[in-house]
Amino acid sequence: MANAETMAIQNGKLIDGTGAEPLEKATVIIEGSTIKEVGAGLTVPRDAAVVDATGKTIMPGLIDAHLHISGGRSDAFVDRLIRPRELGLIKSIQDCRDMLNAGYTMAKCCGGTNAVYLKKSVKEGTLTDLPRIVASGYVLSQTFGHADRHFLPMECVDARTTRHDSATLICDGADECIKATRYALRFGADFIKVMTTGGVLSQADHPDDVQFNMEEIRAVVETAAQVSKFVTTHCQNSRGSKNSILGGIKTIDHANETNSEIIDLALEHGAIFVSTLAICHQIVNYGQEAGMAAWGVEKAKVEWEVMCESIGRIKSAGAPVAAGTDFSGTPLMRFGQNAMELDLLARYSGFTPMEAIVAATRHGAMACFMEDKTGTLEPGKLADIIVVDGDPLDDLTILQDANRIKVVILEGKVTKNLDA
Repeated sequence: MANAETMAIQNGKLIDGTGAEPLEKATVIIEGSTIKEVGAGLTVPRDAAVVDATGKTIMPGLIDAHLHISGGRSDAFVDRLIRPRELGLIKSIQDCRDMLNAGYTMAKCCGGTNAVYLKKSVKEGTLTDLPRIVASGYVLSQTFGHADRHFLPMECVDARTTRHDSATLICDGADECIKATRYALRFGADFIKVMTTGGVLSQADHPDDVQFNMEEIRAVVETAAQVSKFVTTHCQNSRGSKNSILGGIKTIDHANETNSEIIDLALEHGAIFVSTLAICHQIVNYGQEAGMAAWGVEKAKVEWEVMCESIGRIKSAGAPVAAGTDFSGTPLMRFGQNAMELDLLARYSGFTPMEAIVAATRHGAMACFMEDKTGTLEPGKLADIIVVDGDPLDDLTILQDANRIKVVILEGKVTKNLDA
């Protein structure tokens, strides 16, 4: 079906992304790039191109609120050191198209320079049919921090001093943090990503470690705020979460070991949590055979239950959780399988199917600070819409099958229509 100025999707079961009860035999009318009307019994304009969604589900395009568009080919660390970065950039194009084909209309890249280049290429019209990308570009890490590649010499870690494929800016003290933030902004960051705790896939630190002090965190947040940018953090323990929220950071990603005090602080300060069960699940179950470092696999095994319980606790307290994956496009973490996160939220953290869908739609948009533009099917919002063969409220796993994603619409443009 050719793109038209006016389009109508009709006769489908509507899940609007807000968490409201589904609407049967619904119609969505699109005008240009935005949604004009949503409801049952609507009159379809005579000049509208029509998509018949009978027996299918109409819902917002899915959002991955934490991933890395790295264009990786292998899950083994050595591949990152010997493979030319240009090959990763080229592979990233297809990775992102795989994601859009699977119904993901927006992706928040929390570290990786490829994402900024792809975003700019879409803007200038060179590339098409990629999801909307929200990108940090570089990430900020202290010396001996989560993004300090401890197995490399220091001169091979910071992106400003190495020819290796690095997206890390090492900074210590408030002044260095301010300069690193400005460097990331100069490169084209939509937001700033920092590491406030240790992590799983960093050799010498641990998820229990706290990184960056309050002065450093506030320096980053205040510098980003000067140009209306927000800050996201990699955070895997409660002390790091508390420092991050009090320092003004707006999204707490991974959110391991979160207690009631942290949840109350997040609600008070308007912070949002982002789950990444998928990466931990994949490492625990398949990491060893994929060639991942033994120390990473062992740490993931320790963190798995902690993470599942923490995300469930946040949801039960009524705080928003956005669905991320921490995928990077490698065989173990392949783009196009991002909806694995929704099923894991339901199976291991107590989410209902509707709550999992909200985490990947409305709350995903919140984690990108674009909730006024996308994430739900409401008049005035961008027409980011998918039509699914079947009902994900009955079986969330159908969202992992790209062949069940029959129609994908991004800002009113049909990028996929298997029923045409």
